[in-house]
Amino acid sequence: MKLKKTLAVSALTLMLLLAWAWGAMAATHKLTLAYLPVKGTLYVEVTEMFAQRVKEATGGQVEIVLNDSLVKGTQLAQSVRDDRVQLATILAGYYSATNPQFGLSQLPGLMDDLKEFKAVFYGFWREDLNRILNDKYHCKVLTWGLFAPQNLISIKPISTVANFKGKKIRVHNIETATLVSALGAKPTPMPASEVLPALQRGIIDGVFTSSAWAYGQAFYTVAKYVTLWPISTILPFPIVINNDEWKKLPKDLQDKVAAAGKKLEQMAFEDYTSKMESLPKKWASKGAQYYVAPQDQVKLMFQPKNIAMVYKSFFERAQKAGFDGKAYVKQAEKILGKDLKY
Repeated sequence: MKLKKTLAVSALTLMLLLAWAWGAMAATHKLTLAYLPVKGTLYVEVTEMFAQRVKEATGGQVEIVLNDSLVKGTQLAQSVRDDRVQLATILAGYYSATNPQFGLSQLPGLMDDLKEFKAVFYGFWREDLNRILNDKYHCKVLTWGLFAPQNLISIKPISTVANFKGKKIRVHNIETATLVSALGAKPTPMPASEVLPALQRGIIDGVFTSSAWAYGQAFYTVAKYVTLWPISTILPFPIVINNDEWKKLPKDLQDKVAAAGKKLEQMAFEDYTSKMESLPKKWASKGAQYYVAPQDQVKLMFQPKNIAMVYKSFFERAQKAGFDGKAYVKQAEKILGKDLKY
């Protein structure tokens, strides 16, 4: 009888301990993060990793629930500002029309590779974008990631500047739209979900988009040509949280979440090059031709008469937005040791 009582007490004690342990690990802060379902991209990979790393860093106290159907891509920042969702992974390029600062890396000839991008990004641009997101969208940036290189995927070869003439090209930012228009092409904006059917039906001839996303969506089944033109090649994206929601977190959890975001950003930037080197081989394995535009064609594309329209548009939008666009570009040029003719 005594043994039974002892066993019963032990079992009860164990259950209480397990209940306590479960309660200690249960989320005390459950937050929703909105993002786009662009599977196969670093955008989704970084978003998923962020949620996992925050959970691990906080011992499960902060749980981020990912939702890819709540908000349209052009409304992600607004949804966080209005606290419709607590967090979002934003596509910065979507906001360059009204906030020209977001389009700096989309200006032709300014940042040609990852080294130049990082120099400008950490030189001043990151801090400025964080400020804009705080002031205009009432949110705090927790980490930044990078899209895979933006390539031109097309149903016919577009390997020379002359090949652009008359082509209908899907674009996702105003800078690229202005440039391809200057080259004689017809910029055609459309939602990501409509791009593959549009290629299949010949509604468009090509699309500037993340090569990783296009590969993951099997664009190679209809478009056999992938060209690396240095047009908006490297695009950043932030993961943000509503400022009021951020303040609700205790200081110790804020520190842990911020540290997780900082560490993830470092890893995302460090791994970028190695992860992207595999893409040309992947496309080739599916029968697609991966082509890097030669320097003579890049120089021809970026001659003053072509890029002048892009920079003119940027400067005009900057003036409307209340800042000096030329000084902004010069700040980047100074870091890079460049003097572009536009």
